Amino acid sequence: MLLRRRILSLTASLRSYNHNTRDALSPPSSSNFSSYAKPPIAAGDILIREVKHWFKRDAPPQSHDLINRICDILKSPSSDGDDRAFYHHLTSLRLRLTEKFVLDVLNHTRYDLHSCLKFFDWAAHQPSFHHTRATFHAIFKILRGANHFRLIVEFLDGSDGFEGYRHSLRLCDALVIGYAVAGRTDVALQHFGHMRFRGLDLDTFGYHVLLNALVEEKCFDTVDVIHDQISARGFVCAVTHSILVKKLCRQGELDEAEAYLRALLPDDPDGCGAGLGILIDSLCSQEKFQKATKLLDDIKVVGTVPMDRAYSIWIKSLIGAGLLDNIEGFLQQISPLEGCEIEVVRYNSLISKLLKENNLGSVYDILTEMMVRGVLPNKKTMNAALCFFCKAGLVDEALELYRSRSEIGFAPTSMSYSYLVRTLCADRRVEQAYDVFKGAMDRGHFLGAKTFCILANALCWNGKAEMAKELVIVASERDALPKFLGGCKVIPALCDAGKVDDAILINELFNRSGVATTFGMFVSLIYGTIRLMRGDKAAKLIVRMQEKGYTPTYSLYRNVIRCVCAMESGDRSCFTTLLNYQLSRWEHKVGTYNLFIEGAGFAGNPKLARLVYDLIGRNGFTPTLDSNILMLQCYLKNERIADALHFFYELREKGEVKRRLYHVMIVGLCRGNRLDDAMHFLEEMKGEGRHPSIECYEVLVQKLCNRERYEEAVGLVNEFRKSGRRITSFIGNVLLYNAIKSKGVYEAWTRMRDVEEKIPEMKALGELIGVFSGRIEMEGELKRLDEVIEKCYPLDMYTYNMLLKRVVMNQAEDAFELVERIARRGYKPNQRTERILDRARRILGNLNSRANLVRSGWDSRQGQLEY
Repeated sequence: MLLRRRILSLTASLRSYNHNTRDALSPPSSSNFSSYAKPPIAAGDILIREVKHWFKRDAPPQSHDLINRICDILKSPSSDGDDRAFYHHLTSLRLRLTEKFVLDVLNHTRYDLHSCLKFFDWAAHQPSFHHTRATFHAIFKILRGANHFRLIVEFLDGSDGFEGYRHSLRLCDALVIGYAVAGRTDVALQHFGHMRFRGLDLDTFGYHVLLNALVEEKCFDTVDVIHDQISARGFVCAVTHSILVKKLCRQGELDEAEAYLRALLPDDPDGCGAGLGILIDSLCSQEKFQKATKLLDDIKVVGTVPMDRAYSIWIKSLIGAGLLDNIEGFLQQISPLEGCEIEVVRYNSLISKLLKENNLGSVYDILTEMMVRGVLPNKKTMNAALCFFCKAGLVDEALELYRSRSEIGFAPTSMSYSYLVRTLCADRRVEQAYDVFKGAMDRGHFLGAKTFCILANALCWNGKAEMAKELVIVASERDALPKFLGGCKVIPALCDAGKVDDAILINELFNRSGVATTFGMFVSLIYGTIRLMRGDKAAKLIVRMQEKGYTPTYSLYRNVIRCVCAMESGDRSCFTTLLNYQLSRWEHKVGTYNLFIEGAGFAGNPKLARLVYDLIGRNGFTPTLDSNILMLQCYLKNERIADALHFFYELREKGEVKRRLYHVMIVGLCRGNRLDDAMHFLEEMKGEGRHPSIECYEVLVQKLCNRERYEEAVGLVNEFRKSGRRITSFIGNVLLYNAIKSKGVYEAWTRMRDVEEKIPEMKALGELIGVFSGRIEMEGELKRLDEVIEKCYPLDMYTYNMLLKRVVMNQAEDAFELVERIARRGYKPNQRTERILDRARRILGNLNSRANLVRSGWDSRQGQLEY
């Protein structure tokens, strides 16, 4: 009663929390960890104490640590290859074997058939223990449940199969029971006939095993015969009635089965209770839930029939049919019923269903109900409680329950380990998550690729790349590395940290374990080696990447070639090997040469680029226009102007000079500060009737303005506009920027009166240049000048920053209004915008300080501020 009062008081503080947050809670995710709201700390502390106390109550003395130790011995492989080494380890435990303890171990290991059989065999050879009919029946049922009927038959058919067991059980009894459990009722009846012929007989246990097997195999005529034998010997009991009810249900005679049970009510309530669950199960399997419920209510009224088994089966069927929507209301109806002791497995099934639906409030209600009603938890209950704590965001409580596993006999499952690891990662407690994961691997649990990736990525995101590397190594050593790790970020994290050798080691471990290297992993490894200027490794990686079926991007290949070229010093073996490999793989040979020419140019090695260019003709191919452009760019970018001019003139003599080559030449010369040569090629280009590109004009106008050759710059703008092209944002911004710096732009512009009269946009642009240079007074608000600029050329953020700077110089308080206009028009302010606004804030701050000084009576001249 004390426990009930303590739990009910806790319910009041936690139930409202759980019901309010039920919809907001969700299980941890690999890609996006949810932020869980947590209940009051005091309530959580009380809850974990009560749960631990509940788990420890009435725990059998040998049911936890000792059985777990036995299971570990049975599962552990022998280091010296001796398959029977477990015999010595089990013997060293000096166990006191009893029938109950052996049955407990068999039940605990029933899902691991190999361990189960090993323990059964070991126990049979212990001098202090003999297998009983109950242990034989248990092992036969386990084998049958695993569909190993042939193994049972082979064991029973063998002449020496019972060697060492005969002293504990009569061979004939064991044969009848074994063949009956194996479903070979014909052979079991033969052995039963031999027993009777020799004057021997089965006991009540054997008779009922045989009777049940006959019902399972639908030998209904023989069932009646064996039932007559049981009645004649006075062996009729509750088990007999339950088997007869099963027979009627298997025959589809549900009404006769109900009548049979109701006939037992006055004289044999225990027999009625034994068969009631079977009938309820049959009714529910045919979706006759109302009839099953009415039958339960009618028999409940008698008050002497044990109902717990029937109610448990009924609840299981309701759960399976999805008919328990109102869990809280259902529990309130069930709680007052005396004698309705629901089995723990049914509670567990209900909890599992609710956990999958994230109905945490109802899970809490059920756990509380189980504690109040004194239901003894099992391993599934404990694992469900841990999952509940994790899903509810009660991280400390979940960790406390995990750390108390030895104290309370808790053996977490793989799913529980996964939930705990993910929850700790979501709470950024990655080191504790790492310890839990290693503990799971130590106990032979495989948590799956998703949990592994979540932990590894969390370690990387929290700056623990070294721990992530150790995690991969430990998992690889224990053969526990998942096969699919496409989302794992260990390799990119190690590469970002400059630990490329470690990243390559991890990739090799992945490959040995059958983990495929993804495209992203290859890219991270390659760029990591490039950052360390390890061109040889980058080349090997990009070759291996293609061998795995991936296609590198153009920029990736160019960077690899650049890195290879940069590390070449006389010995070009790596470069040549990579070139020959790509020529053997790619159909477009000239395109391959072009890629290596470009890479060598980026690496600042024009000699190597020219060597590749010459190889094109030497190997029987003709350089394309792209080949010529790349070679010319290589010379210009590396300031080899003489070589560039010589190469250009060679092409002109061959008649291979195109408009694009002029464009490359002009732009390259401008960027190499050879402005006069660029102007010469521009005139030459126009003389040949070729139209210069927009970029040619933009670069030339910029360079001319930088040299303060405004007359020529304005002349180019005039020429550009006369060709029918609209002024670009780049050209307009260059003119306005230089107008702020110098009045020479506007003076040069004034000599274009004839153009202004013909082209209105040019006239407006001239007025803008005058405004920005301070030669023309602005009519209207300066902050709305963008509307005028937009008529001259397209606006961009650079234009707005210039305008904002001009506004700050004239009227600082209007700057913030202009920024709002910029945002409304869909432009995104950048860092330069922020710097201009900071200047506006300082100006306004200085003005306010000066006003405060004047108002306080200070001498304004002493407090004058510079701005």
